[in-house]
Amino acid sequence: MSPPPDDSAQVVAKVVRGARWAAAFRLLAQLINWSCTIVVVRYISATDYGLNAMLQTPLEMLFLLSTFGLDLALVQAKKLDDRQLRCAFGYLLLLNGGLFLVYFFGAGVIAAYFNEPRLKPLAEVLAFIYLAVPFRVIPNALLERELKFKLKASVDLFVSVATALTTLTLAVMGAGVWALVAGVLVSSVLAIVILSIFNPWFIRPDFRFSEVRKMMAFGGTMTIATAVAVVSNTLPVTIAGPVLGSELLGIFAVALEFAVLPLSKTMPIVNTIVFPAFSRFQDQPESVAYYLLRSLGFASLLLVPALVGVSCVAHEFVPTVLGEKWLPAVAPLTLLALAMPFRLVSLFLRQVMAGVGRPDLTLRSSIINLLLFLPLVWIGTRYELMGVVGAFLVVEPVIAIITMAMCGKMLDLPLSRLARALVPAAVCSLVMAGAVAGLRVALPEMPGLAKLLIEIGVGGAVYAAALRLIFPSEMASALRMVRK
Repeated sequence: MSPPPDDSAQVVAKVVRGARWAAAFRLLAQLINWSCTIVVVRYISATDYGLNAMLQTPLEMLFLLSTFGLDLALVQAKKLDDRQLRCAFGYLLLLNGGLFLVYFFGAGVIAAYFNEPRLKPLAEVLAFIYLAVPFRVIPNALLERELKFKLKASVDLFVSVATALTTLTLAVMGAGVWALVAGVLVSSVLAIVILSIFNPWFIRPDFRFSEVRKMMAFGGTMTIATAVAVVSNTLPVTIAGPVLGSELLGIFAVALEFAVLPLSKTMPIVNTIVFPAFSRFQDQPESVAYYLLRSLGFASLLLVPALVGVSCVAHEFVPTVLGEKWLPAVAPLTLLALAMPFRLVSLFLRQVMAGVGRPDLTLRSSIINLLLFLPLVWIGTRYELMGVVGAFLVVEPVIAIITMAMCGKMLDLPLSRLARALVPAAVCSLVMAGAVAGLRVALPEMPGLAKLLIEIGVGGAVYAAALRLIFPSEMASALRMVRK
């Protein structure tokens, strides 16, 4: 496929410059967060993690309504004036005030559903994060719209570090689940304060919603798509939670958290780049196809080995880093991590389809995911923890293929062409996995920490060597993009 016209070069250069800073700041934040999370897990029990998972399920469901897609609509709109911003701000104030009341006074219902009285005061405190939403959405949307990725990444880095340190400090002091709740509150408040200082934006709210209604077609579709995706993600807790109990649910929650850790730490920044960047090319399908293949291939080269690597080292990572009490999480973590490369593909392509003005395809992909996941999770609960894990192993690959077919049809790209962009990362990750498996057999008696470090080092070296020998042009292209 030939490169796109020169008139897109300026936008691409700005995106690449911003992406460089965003990636650097995100990597630093990841290192700090991972370190703090590992320590926090050692101080917080599986029961506390189970309570937190029960809180997050209704919280995330209501959170879907907190913007109703206006944040995405503000970024994707071709033109945006002051009146639209004021109307959006006024709408968000009223909407999130109502959500605060719903979650605060619904705390007792949440506690009753899970049969956990301890949830009531926790939920009442968490309700206050809804009041912060309007003051964070508007400045974030403006930064993304203007492609100011460096400033946004700087704010995210500071907030992420402060949140991690707050959670860590409280966990070490014995606060239990309250440490996790406090981290969420600190993140919301601190983001508002920093954005107000470095990117002053405050506007007078307008409660006439004529302008808001014009953005609802796009934003509403995206909200429904996100809602369906979140419902799918919370199904294990909603359906299996009452059956598994807080301890088994906590083990599952920790295994899933570490399985998706490379995605959860990188996809937010990837989304803030991919969505606004592809929105700029929504009238240039050839440019979209060209940059989609390049960016998908580049993202897979970085993230697929990290996701597969988590599965490879799970046997040493869990007892060595998390502690012996988390040994039941080894098998779920090993299997869940293998499903995550497929989730990477689905998440990435959904952002591209939405960015070019096809939120209906994003919604369709999410609905199919829910329709497949719901019965499989329900059936899986009969086999307890591993049955729920099995649902992920079936659904994630199927949804990735379906989403690739949708995106390919939209851009007139054959499915095989999209799949070829993923081949280098997949092949070299398999070589890496084989090398780590052989190393584990060769070093059976070595202490856990030394063995873990050797596996990580050898795995990374084997992956880089395989990429250099088998796919030298793809490696050279990726290195050029990193240098730029």
